[in-house]
Amino acid sequence: MSSRALRKAQREREEQDRLSKVEGAAQEDGDEDDVLTQPAKKSAFAMLGEEEDEAEDEGTEAKGEHNNSDAQQILREPATESVPKPSTKKKKRKKKGKSGGGTPSKEHAVEDEQMDEIDKALEQLSTNGNASLAATTASGVDRETEEVSKLLSIDTSHLHAQNEMRRLFGRAALEQQDDDEQPQNAAAGGNRRQQRRVQQVGLAQALRGQQGGGRQGGLAAMALRRNIFIHGKEEWPNATGGGLGMEVEEKRADGTILYRYVHNTAYLDVQRQFSIAVESMDPNRLILLLQQNPYHIATLLQVSEIAKQDRNHSVSGDLLERALFSFGRAVHSSFSKTLAEGKARLDFRRPQNRDFWLASWRYMQNLSMRATWRTVYEWAKLLLQLSPDEDPYALWLVLDQYALRARQDLDYLNLSRNAMFKQRVKDMPNVQLSQGLAETRAGNKSKGQQALFTAIGRYPWVIFRLMQELSLDPPPAIWGKEPRTEREKLYSELYATRAKDVWGTPEASALLVETASALQPDTQTAAAEAEGEISESEARHVLLSDTPSLISLIPRHFTEQLASSSDPLPPSDTYAAPEGTGISPANHSQLSNDEIHVELLTLSSWLEDVFPWFPHGEEPPVDEILQTAQENNVEPGELGARLRRFDQLRQMALTRGLHIETETPFDQVDAEDGGLRARVDDAEDAGD
Repeated sequence: MSSRALRKAQREREEQDRLSKVEGAAQEDGDEDDVLTQPAKKSAFAMLGEEEDEAEDEGTEAKGEHNNSDAQQILREPATESVPKPSTKKKKRKKKGKSGGGTPSKEHAVEDEQMDEIDKALEQLSTNGNASLAATTASGVDRETEEVSKLLSIDTSHLHAQNEMRRLFGRAALEQQDDDEQPQNAAAGGNRRQQRRVQQVGLAQALRGQQGGGRQGGLAAMALRRNIFIHGKEEWPNATGGGLGMEVEEKRADGTILYRYVHNTAYLDVQRQFSIAVESMDPNRLILLLQQNPYHIATLLQVSEIAKQDRNHSVSGDLLERALFSFGRAVHSSFSKTLAEGKARLDFRRPQNRDFWLASWRYMQNLSMRATWRTVYEWAKLLLQLSPDEDPYALWLVLDQYALRARQDLDYLNLSRNAMFKQRVKDMPNVQLSQGLAETRAGNKSKGQQALFTAIGRYPWVIFRLMQELSLDPPPAIWGKEPRTEREKLYSELYATRAKDVWGTPEASALLVETASALQPDTQTAAAEAEGEISESEARHVLLSDTPSLISLIPRHFTEQLASSSDPLPPSDTYAAPEGTGISPANHSQLSNDEIHVELLTLSSWLEDVFPWFPHGEEPPVDEILQTAQENNVEPGELGARLRRFDQLRQMALTRGLHIETETPFDQVDAEDGGLRARVDDAEDAGD
């Protein structure tokens, strides 16, 4: 018999044995019919073997006798499966390995098994250890902070007003707006628009800067789109940030990261020039400074206010966008990711950081005139994220209005009812009333009306004032209710003037009247009298609103501290300005006469120890001054900063009429080299 026939016979025998086993198992389980109906399947290798067998050469028939004996032996022996083969090979490999080692095989086998168990245990321990470490880290992080971070997370795409305008009106509307903003031909001379344009040439030039606009002199296309805050414009001047940067100040245990904006020496010098320009009260000097430093933040904010007073809101908004663009270029590499996670923090006590708050707030007010409320709401959440504990701008007084106008009802409900903020806002009437309206608009009418009913009962004077704004007749339970304190009066005026448009729709007005009418005078549960006076953050919020009727409601001691619009109402625990910066007028009120006198004496004593000729005697050459400073281990930057600080304090003392005995060595400024202070700065720059 040929080898092909032998293999075929062996396969048939194996298939019969396999079928018999399957039939027996099926009979035991009661599923005989189902199993028998399944045809026997052949593997691909078996089919390939059959094809190869059919193609074998007929010359193999010569081995018939030998193959016949093999076939008889195979048919006599029971069929065996091919499973044991790998185990046989495995045993052979083990045996070979043992024989090669020359040591007892049992001991090695035991050692191999022990090593395998140890490796598995170590691997399991490593896995459990990593899981335990992750669990420990997760438990160490405050869950409340994690939840707040998720609620305050920022989607940077919503920070750009162009994206919202595109969603609302389409791309064609934006292109048409850009075409309308292009300069028009002055065909009809002498009209009012042309005269107004001529009056605003200074501001337009300030926007263009010294280098002009357009693609050749403007910013690169890549720099225009990579900014997380503002998309740049091609007509903006091509210049650097002038020394503005950001660094990580602290990585906290709760996962948040505290950042801070920093100024280098060049930026501090421009800051000093800005202070001098502000004190001169000459807008032309500010515009000239902006032309030379087109991305200096304080100058941009000040000139923006000038444009706003001139009712040129387009120019004012453009300058604010340029300021935020400069902030965006200076951010730390991790700031964007941290901001998106809701874990970015800025310390409001630092003057460098307060510029960002002020620029963002004014930009939000500018966006409000365009009714891009989704963008405004995202910017408000951004500022709240940077300091959720202190809330230096009292954003909770207006956050509800931005959320309702932006149709972010559920997001606002989750945020305002979070455990971290719930205690803070429980006595704020605007939050409680807006929660009821947000619940109703979100589809929970019964729950929203119940929350609104409770809020109206607690703050009837707010509803009475709101109905006056809406020209509605208050029900008996609301009629004649007046606020009991100045703080309640401020809350009433803020909410009534801001929320009248939200409640002015027919549906909202009907809901308000229906709910207020259901309130009975005898069941009224007015809130307890608000404790404390108007806080510093609330006063700052009102001052930033630029509404005279509201500003008149805050205590006088807050308005007396308003010395400059570039830093309105700095906190009482503010950090001292870095050495070398010009003292802004806003910081003058933070130093008492005694503090000025003590610091002047301290600086004078230090300078006398380093330079025996100070403050009297002939002024030596700057090279000799720098050499003396080097011998006393004094850096030129430190020397220049202390000299500038001495001069600033002396000017402050003279302004207040204080009698001082010290004199500055650079009273007479040389027109050629700028005096001692300027020459020390020049020497420092040359050394760098």
